[in-house]
Amino acid sequence: MDPFAELYETYQPDIYRFLLCLSGGDALAAEELTQECFYQAFLSFGRFRGECTVRTWLCQIAKNVYGKYIRRESRQRRIAEQQTMLPEKTASVTEEAEQREQFRAIRAALETLGEPMRTVAEYRLGCGLSYAEIAGLTGVRPETAAVMCSRARQKLRKILREEYGYEI
Repeated sequence: MDPFAELYETYQPDIYRFLLCLSGGDALAAEELTQECFYQAFLSFGRFRGECTVRTWLCQIAKNVYGKYIRRESRQRRIAEQQTMLPEKTASVTEEAEQREQFRAIRAALETLGEPMRTVAEYRLGCGLSYAEIAGLTGVRPETAAVMCSRARQKLRKILREEYGYEI
């Protein structure tokens, strides 16, 4: 198997899950962004210096791809979000809408966190990176990343409970 194909098979589920979280539960956007992430990784594979794990490198690419997507698609996204607010007719569609709403609530709660706490929380909760991997990406010590993540979880729980009625 081609090394890049092996890399894709190994890391695609993690990158997809991370982008699904960032995109507010939008599965189509997460799929598109995952493909773009791996395309960008393929283009820059020869420049990977090995200063971090491949997973960490891919998560950073994914975050950059998502940032570009938000800037480029913000208008279309607002229109799509308005359309998802229409009354749902089936249970499965209703469940999907509820899940999207939960993702939006989590995303909104994450946006209230300051930097670098928000970035640490996104990497840990959205991508499952270790504190050492987060430290490599953000420049904070692993112990600091752990403390930031713990505080972020506390703040997120409080916001989600008080503003949205979710218990996590």
